[in-house]
Amino acid sequence: MNATISDKEPKNKNFEERFVIEKDRLLNFIKERNDYIKNLPEVEKKAFMASIETIKESKDKIERLLLKKELNKGINEILFSFEDLPLFGKEYWFMKFTANDGSRCQFFLMFGRSAGDIEVNGRYVENSRIMNNRTEGYCVSWAYDEIQRKITDHLGTIEVKDDKVTCSTRDILASFHGSFPKYTLDISSGDKMICCLDITEPADENCNSELSENFKGLFGYRVANLYFDFKGMLFEKEFSGKCYVQKVIVVGPLIPWKWSRIVFRNGSILTYYIPNIEFVGLEYNIRNFMEFYDADTKNIHRFKKAKVHEYPSEKGDKRWVITAEDNRVFVVMKSYCKEIFEFKNNFNFIYVENLVDVLDLKIETEGKIITLEETGSGRGMVEDTSGFVI
Repeated sequence: MNATISDKEPKNKNFEERFVIEKDRLLNFIKERNDYIKNLPEVEKKAFMASIETIKESKDKIERLLLKKELNKGINEILFSFEDLPLFGKEYWFMKFTANDGSRCQFFLMFGRSAGDIEVNGRYVENSRIMNNRTEGYCVSWAYDEIQRKITDHLGTIEVKDDKVTCSTRDILASFHGSFPKYTLDISSGDKMICCLDITEPADENCNSELSENFKGLFGYRVANLYFDFKGMLFEKEFSGKCYVQKVIVVGPLIPWKWSRIVFRNGSILTYYIPNIEFVGLEYNIRNFMEFYDADTKNIHRFKKAKVHEYPSEKGDKRWVITAEDNRVFVVMKSYCKEIFEFKNNFNFIYVENLVDVLDLKIETEGKIITLEETGSGRGMVEDTSGFVI
């Protein structure tokens, strides 16, 4: 089984014609941005102007990126390859594992690189160049297993070879390998095994994988997602449940978003994604997406107008109330631990991973109301982001 991206470009347009169109869009973008940055503080103004000038020097890489849209790349090809990143380009592998045995155990691994220099958690990552299928990047891994464990948070070397991608830091060696729909993740520290997880396609094929992309002008993203089952060992204990494996290529700045993925005891899954722009204290949604997979009926329900209400606590156990479509969806979540990451490149971008319990749930579908009584306990992650980075 192999998933592909459908080609939505008109067949009668050759690449040169499309590039002229994209160049015109870029020039319009530059004009609008120049009008905007006239009123910015001097430091921000210089940073924006430098970025706009540099984009003109990225013509060859942008051409190659647009050309790749016609290659109908499969999931394996995206997972086990490097992109030739243009200006503002970033690529990351993100893996999230959540137990569905009623425990709070969760485990995360993320590594990636950027086309430009960037500072991550106070460590400077230089513009990564690929040599012999290897490049420098950054790696973060942490877990909650009755206690919070930080596994690594450091510079790393990423290598892609055949059906395998590895990332090594001073703390660990992580290896993700296999072929759709079976993969394995091994992580070791010296001669000690941290985890060994077998990742397999779930029995229900309605909610297991996707490829998507969205480019407007010269900016956008390409994503491969796996919504799979897993089982194996973590810290010498049995560990199984639902996992989320993602490879994402982003061309553009990082802007704030709201995202969560919750796994329930019966296998149901709730997720939402709301990227937004903050301006003069107000938030403007770019997209608003919410989806609930009902494991009992094996149906996927999509909702509009999702809203995320945040309630900080002096004790640190932040809470969220999530609603959609006149309270057809009502969810209350509470955090039990978190990790904070900071990205710097002219500006600051704060990214917080919160592990949460679901305290209350009500989802109205056609002729049915779903509560925690039907789904069982729910746990997962809520991402908090703020700021901006190029």
